[in-house]
Amino acid sequence: MDKDLLELIPQREPIIMVHHVVSAKETGFETNFTIKEDNIFLKGNILQEPALIENIAQSAAAGFGTVAKKNGGEKGGLGFIGSVSRLKCHKLPKIGDTINTKVEVGTKFGAITLIIAKNYVDGELLLECEMKIVTGV
Repeated sequence: MDKDLLELIPQREPIIMVHHVVSAKETGFETNFTIKEDNIFLKGNILQEPALIENIAQSAAAGFGTVAKKNGGEKGGLGFIGSVSRLKCHKLPKIGDTINTKVEVGTKFGAITLIIAKNYVDGELLLECEMKIVTGV
């Protein structure tokens, strides 16, 4: 896990669902997360849909925070999921898989930002959705 990651997201163990910020720009973010056997979202050895949604939300938080720090600001502040739409789950990952998450920053309206996100394992699409993130609360 990136040493500064805990400064960027409000979650703590056992709910951390991002290990590394690959890239963060104003227009989008990319993160990685490796599934360990002690993950609370496992059913058998399969990670469940809520974990993929939480991974996307935490990827957004880590990305927004990284961009804020790059721009000379502080880490971002608290935020929450306002809504999830256009959700489509294609496949669930298993223990040992590394999830690569790509988040595109869409429309902003005040404290609400629409993101379009997808998670992958080895290039294979797991889940995709749109999410409204409320930040700065």
